[in-house]
This record gives sequence, structure tokens and C-alpha cells, in this order.
Amino acid sequence: MLEHRLAQFAAAAVFLLLIIGGTVNPTQSSLACPEPTFVCHGQLFPPMVGGVFYEHGHRLAAMSVGLLQIALTLTLFRRRKDMRGLGFLLLGLVIAQGMLGAITVKYKLVWFVSTGHLLLGMSYFATLIYIAFRTRPAPSVIELTTHDKRREELGTARNWIVAACAMVFVQLLLGAMTRHLGAAMVCLGVPECTLDHQWFPAAGVQRLHMIHRGFGVATAIVTTIAAVMVARRTKSWPSVRMLAFVAPVLVVGQVLLGVATVMSMRYVPIAVGHFAGAASLWALWMSAWLLTAKRSAGVQLGPTGNTSQFLKREVPK
Repeated sequence: MLEHRLAQFAAAAVFLLLIIGGTVNPTQSSLACPEPTFVCHGQLFPPMVGGVFYEHGHRLAAMSVGLLQIALTLTLFRRRKDMRGLGFLLLGLVIAQGMLGAITVKYKLVWFVSTGHLLLGMSYFATLIYIAFRTRPAPSVIELTTHDKRREELGTARNWIVAACAMVFVQLLLGAMTRHLGAAMVCLGVPECTLDHQWFPAAGVQRLHMIHRGFGVATAIVTTIAAVMVARRTKSWPSVRMLAFVAPVLVVGQVLLGVATVMSMRYVPIAVGHFAGAASLWALWMSAWLLTAKRSAGVQLGPTGNTSQFLKREVPK
């Protein structure tokens, strides 16, 4: 269970890191530390005041996650021979994320680099969730039979989970572009873009903002339908049904926080809450997809990769 618990802890730490990172842009602290390295104004631990508190705090949190990832990779290498490749993949994602962060500062917030930094962070988060699911204890024959029965009851409703994942990821992309192209506050009207009731003005950033809003509505509709479809088919699957019940609550919260972000002129706690809601929806639907994936008995490997001391459990035909 060590690698499973460590993966869970790493995923929770990355979620916290995403929230910390979400405070940097709204507080206009992205270039509070001019060096694209581990230090800020020449110090590893500078006075944590002003924008340095947010920007360097984000860096310190990222360093902590990096150390945690090294521990997870080493644990997978030593204890799970079948997952060594995934362990090194995770380490590579962390290194790439750090490099994108450095490039972001080096080249003064180039929008496509900043957007890639955010999306890679979400991808790393999703991969950690996947590792946490993969390292669960091997299921018994009874658990496998129950799981297969529940999957049959779910049926094609699982396609709605895939659709929800895709919609949320595209909305994350649009949100990142809106943030890093400076389009977050170019439409001050609600629901129209401008205060003189224009819905789709000529300016590109205003159109991007409205596309983000429009796709957000579409995402809310699709994910709500997905939640209803999944909830109807998972009456005997409490964990998945609970996720289906939580999803519409998060969707409503996201819509309200999006409106409040504009109306409050991007008040930082509200803007960060909006970002946290997006990350939560992403984690929720990824978890639903992984929970409903097909499981097999397989062979649970020991610390040295030796299978002789473990019993291979076959699924009844």
C-alpha cells in the first residue's frame, strides 16, 4: 500500500499546488521574482512580502512536489516493476513543468508557454490520479465479479463520462488562454460582453472571453447530463453515484463564481475559487472514468518484482 498512499498524497499535494499557482496571475505576481531559477532576488528564502509571497511561494511548493515525485518514482522503481515506466514518465512531466515555468519567466509570460504550463500541470495531476488507481490492492474474485456487473449496468453511460472529461479539458484550455492573453476582464457586462449590450464585439480578446463563457455554458450542460445519466445507471455503485451527485453542485458553483469574478472585478479569492472549481471538476470526472474502467486480477508484484509469493486470481469464465 506504500506506493498507493504515496500517489494519493502526491495527487493531493499537486491539487494544492495548482491552487497556489492559481493565485499568482490574479495578484499580478507572475514576474515578482525576475530569475527563472530556484531563487528570488538572489535568495532561496527571500522576504515573503508582496508579489514574492505568491510567486516564490508557488516555486517553493513546486519544489516540494518535485521532491515528493522523486520519492514516488523511486518507490515505484523498487516495489512495482510493472510501473517503472510510469514512474519515470511522472518524473519527466515534473521536470518539463519546471522548465516551462522557467521559460515563462525568462520570456516574460509568453501566452502559449504560460498556457502550456497550466495544461501540463493538469495533465500531471490526472496522471497522478491514474497512478493512485493503478496501485490499489489487487481485487478479489468477488470484487471483480461485482465490478463487472456494475460496468454492465453502467453500459453506454460511460461515454458521457468521456464526454465530460473532454469538455472540461477544452474549457481548461480556453480558460488558460483567457487568463494569459489578458482577456479575463475585457467583458464587464453580464450576460452580454459590454455594458452597452454587445454580445460579440470585434476585438479578438473580447471574442475569446465570450467563447470561454459560451463553452462554459456548453460544458455545464454536458456535464450535468452526464451526471444524470451516470447517476441513473449506478444505483448499486455508491462511489461513482456520489461523484455524479457532486458534479452538478460543482458546475453550479463554477457558473456562479465565473459571474462573480467579472462582477467583483476579479476579486482574488473569487478568481482563485473559480480556478479551484475547474481543477475539482477535472479531478472528479477523471476519477469517475478510472473508477469505471475494466479491472483484471493480474499478478500483484512484490517489492523485488518476484511473483512467486503471490497468488494469481483468475476471473471465473
